[in-house]
Amino acid sequence: MLITFSNVRSLALHSAFSPAGRAFFISLACWLLAFTYCRFKFWRDPHSAFFKSDHVYDYHYTSYRRSQGLSYLSNTSTALAAPKASSTPEICAAFVTVKREGEQYFDAALGSMLEGLTEDERKKLYVAILFADPSPEVHPSWGKEWLRAVDWSGGYEVGEDVRGYLRGLMERKEYKEKGVFDYLYTLELCHRTGAPYILMLEDDIIIADSWFIKTLHALRHISSTPALSNYLYLRLFYTETVMRWRQTDFVYRRMDFVLLSSALTTFLLLHSIRRCKPGLRMSLDTPTLLVLSLATVPSFIILLFMIGKYSLFPHLTQGVFIMNRYGCCSQALLFPRNRVPPMVQWFRDWKGVNGWPYWNTDVMIDYYADQIKVDRLALGPQVLQHVGLKSSRDNSEINGRSTRAFWFEEYDPLVLRKEHDQLVKTL
Repeated sequence: MLITFSNVRSLALHSAFSPAGRAFFISLACWLLAFTYCRFKFWRDPHSAFFKSDHVYDYHYTSYRRSQGLSYLSNTSTALAAPKASSTPEICAAFVTVKREGEQYFDAALGSMLEGLTEDERKKLYVAILFADPSPEVHPSWGKEWLRAVDWSGGYEVGEDVRGYLRGLMERKEYKEKGVFDYLYTLELCHRTGAPYILMLEDDIIIADSWFIKTLHALRHISSTPALSNYLYLRLFYTETVMRWRQTDFVYRRMDFVLLSSALTTFLLLHSIRRCKPGLRMSLDTPTLLVLSLATVPSFIILLFMIGKYSLFPHLTQGVFIMNRYGCCSQALLFPRNRVPPMVQWFRDWKGVNGWPYWNTDVMIDYYADQIKVDRLALGPQVLQHVGLKSSRDNSEINGRSTRAFWFEEYDPLVLRKEHDQLVKTL
């Protein structure tokens, strides 16, 4: 049989306008529309197929909030006129700060913490600052007038032998052991205030408006939820870079099974509908069933995986949730007071019992949580951003860039202020 262009054209037109052809092209059009939407919607998700690195590291809300924080501190009269913590604060929040090479982040971090707090909120918050250089006067913020707006600030109150030990750690660049010392010193400093919760903060962060009232609400939710009560800390910062598909996710590990079973289920379901509705037999012929079950449904399932786990299931990270794995890093961890003494003692026994070198502080804390079999919680969405590109502990710049809350930059200042004003009414 001679195949001519006319025959091919006629066959193509017949196929295109057949039920199966219409189903294919309608499905393709819908898929392309969904794909285009995803490109504009999910480009911030670092584990999405639509991730764009061109502008994802640009600061938007962070720049706005940084400006607010610095303005608050520069208006010294306003900062000093604000009340301080009462004799019974609810949270002791402590910054550990050191002089950095290059850009200093601490001033904006402190300002963004304090700016926008109501008098009642500020009375519930004890703010402490440890200048963790062995000679604290080298820090650019040491001695600034606005430091009088916090409840305590100072350097180490230790003897010369301990101060010499700390200088030695700095000279040998043993930052992990120095970091552990700073952490324990500050934990105990806050523990002495009697506050029921202790918030440990690094100095290279920007804190969002309404952070304090949201944290208080989270703590109340935890205290009234038995399933969340056995925990070591509440994490106020995490990065979406850890919220990805993993081999522990059955649907990801067995994607072949998911696609095959969805195709088979779709075919059987549509076939049953066709049998029950004889009038649909012309529209749901066998080629159409094959298009819908072998092309349409699998392609949309693949698109769902392309979106990324974090964006596909945002409800899993709303409010307080358990985050026993893949939490990073130690920018903002809030501990119940009763957890602090045994953890401090465990840290102090680390070398004596194990003979191991010190690890990064957050890694050791999570290892401790595993040892005593308690949960680690997180609050979402994140209430602060990590802005430090150059670590004070000799970490790489690329790690600093990836340690961020990517969706933080889309926060709307007006929305956050409205949320704050509504939530404080319940304080």
